[in-house]
This record gives sequence, structure tokens and C-alpha cells, in this order.
Amino acid sequence: MSSGGKASLQAAEKPVSLFSKSAVSNWKLQFDPYATQATVLQANASAEEMVEHVYALLRSGDRSAALLQTQRLLNTYPNFQLGHLLHADLLNEALTQPLDPQTLEGKETASGLPRYEELLLESSRRLNRPPVETLQGLVPKNIISLSPQNPYFIAVDASKSRLYWFANQTVNPLKPQLKLLLDTYVSVGQKGIGKAREGDGRTPVGVYFVNKNLNGQSLPDLYGAGALTLNYPNALDLMRGQTGSGIWLHGTPSEQFARAPLATDGCVVLSNPEMDKLLRLKNMEKTPVLIAEKLDWISPDQAPQDRESFKKALDQWVRDRQTSNLDGLKNIYSPQFQRDGKGLSVWWPEIVSAAQAGASKNGGEPQSVIEWTDAQDYMVVNVTNPNNIRNKRQQQLRMYWTKSANQWQIVYEGPA
Repeated sequence: MSSGGKASLQAAEKPVSLFSKSAVSNWKLQFDPYATQATVLQANASAEEMVEHVYALLRSGDRSAALLQTQRLLNTYPNFQLGHLLHADLLNEALTQPLDPQTLEGKETASGLPRYEELLLESSRRLNRPPVETLQGLVPKNIISLSPQNPYFIAVDASKSRLYWFANQTVNPLKPQLKLLLDTYVSVGQKGIGKAREGDGRTPVGVYFVNKNLNGQSLPDLYGAGALTLNYPNALDLMRGQTGSGIWLHGTPSEQFARAPLATDGCVVLSNPEMDKLLRLKNMEKTPVLIAEKLDWISPDQAPQDRESFKKALDQWVRDRQTSNLDGLKNIYSPQFQRDGKGLSVWWPEIVSAAQAGASKNGGEPQSVIEWTDAQDYMVVNVTNPNNIRNKRQQQLRMYWTKSANQWQIVYEGPA
């Protein structure tokens, strides 16, 4: 989690100038080991590919070609502020005149960083992203189980300012198979991550789900191409007393191509061309969204440590529901259970009534099981509703499980 106070650049993320003898600073661009040599750029190259091409040309010593490439970048994306910085720095080198940071809005921004530093942090995050080929075939280790019924999965790595959008190609739910559809730069809260209260300028971390798809034409210009709304605060957030609302994935205002890495009021913000790709996809509701400080990746063949123990606990819950084994069922619900601010004693009669109503044999099938660990270990679970009697539209239950004394117990259960 990020600590309070002003945001600051890590030492490894200070590649401020393109050149080591900059009149502006002593900082020197550090190229990541992932860096590749300049290649022929495709006609339909993205803004990020163009930026990478500029730096590849500089690595090869071809500054004239790099300068021409920045001009092409600006012609294609005239509101891309990082592109203006690269072009200005190259012109500065060519003309041997100092570059004044004040021309790049040198005053401190909401993140606590001068605008010049914000743009260069953006440059560092874009250039030092993990190559897509190194992630092929891997999945975030938080995924315990994912049903083929979930079309997509989203993961955000705040430490790298990246969002990964996957198509779900899973056959065996216990061995998720994901195809990476989109790997893109994003911005998060101006004060970093770890949202706790309304207006703190932070992006929440945890497991969330898409609620709605909103077209940009129905929203203010701040949201750009449109938005996907998230269910913040979720049940766990509410139990912890976290406040705030309106945390979305959304586009960028029309005067900008992209925002700085730390620039939002708490939302996750993409460029409009990338956001537009997401908004075209169908069946987005209930798509899991994992927002983490840092993502860890594993092979689907690597079983997460808690997968088997949790599967046994979930299977036992299903059996106790189907057989109306109330004594066994009671042991699965934690004394810390809470829903809508009320404890287990209030909700237990409804849980008993649902169990005695006669569960469907097909009920309780997990749609998604995602692990979240901070102060405690949690499982965020969507299952098909074992009792779909009272409300025919309620097709799924959402549960939060936590481990206590080496036993998984339910701390929340309600409609998804």
C-alpha cells in the first residue's frame, strides 16, 4: 500500500531527460533490459509503439530519425503531452539551448510532482513495461478458479501503470486459460493506491466487478470515450469502514491523449482509443477486475497454495446447503459475518430458510474465485445461486471468505 503524503519518484524511475548532459537536470535515461533495437514501424502503429520507436532510434544513435518520428507522433496524436516533451527535448539537443521546465507547466500538480516530472515518469512507465511475449500463457496468481461463463478478466498493476484485459478461454475452471487482448498504460489516483475514504485521491486495491457500460456521449468530457463502473465500495470495503464512490475505468478528457501515472481522483483512466476498444465488447457485466499494487504471474499448471483447501470448504458449503445440514452449515459462517451493517444473528434465519427451501443440484457452481491478500487472506467468490426461488432474476451469489484458525469461513453473502 502507498503511504500518505506527497507522491515521490523511486530512484529507479528518474530517467528524466533523453540526454545525460541536459541543462534541466543531472538525470540520465536508463533503458530497461527489455529494450529492443529499432525496427520498421507499421503504418497503423499505436502511440506507445511510436514512443518506443523514438527511444529505439536514440539507442542506435539516429537522433535525426528520432526527431522526425516525434513529429509524426504529434501529427497523429496532437494532444499527446509526452510526445510534445520528447519533441521539445530533441529540438533542445539539436539547437543546444536549455529546455525550460516552466514551458511544461512546471508548477506542482495534484500528485505533488512538477508537470515535467510527471511526463517523465509516464515515459519511464511506458518504456519499462514487461514485453507482452513474456506474459503469454501466464495468469495473475490471484485467480483460483474461473468458469468458462466469464467472457473476460481485467487486471491492473499500479506499480507499472498497466492494465491487462484478457479473453477467458478456460476449459477446466481450475486451470484458467487467458488470452491477452489489451496491454495498455493507465493512470491511477493522484495520491497513489489504497483508498480509505471519500476524497483521499487514491485508487482502491482489491477485487471488484463491472456494473455498467456507459457511453461517452451520455457523460461529461472528463470521462472521454466512456466508462465501466465498478462496485466500489465492495462488501469487504464496507466492513472496514471505507467510504467513497464512483470508482470507474474510463477514458481521457478530449484535450489530453493520456493522463500522468498519478493524476486521477481515484479512477483508473485509459486513453480514449484504448477505452473505446473495451466499450465495444459485449457481456461486460460481472467481469472481475483485480486492482493490485503489483501483479505476480504464474503458469495455469501451478496450483495456488490455497486452491485445494478452499475447494474443499466450498464443496462442503454446497453439500450442507443441499442436505439442509444446519449444524455443519453454521460452522462455515464466521462470527464476524456482516451484511448491510448487520451480523450473523440477523441473517441466519434467512440463510436457514434458503437451505431448507431445497437447493438445486446445479447450484453453488463457482463462476469466479479470486484470492485477495492484505492483512488477511480472502476469497472473493461468485457462485450460481443454489436457491433461485424467491427472486427469479437473482442468478448468482457473491461471497467473501476468510481463513480463521486454518479454516475457511464466510464473512459476507449476498446477491452478485
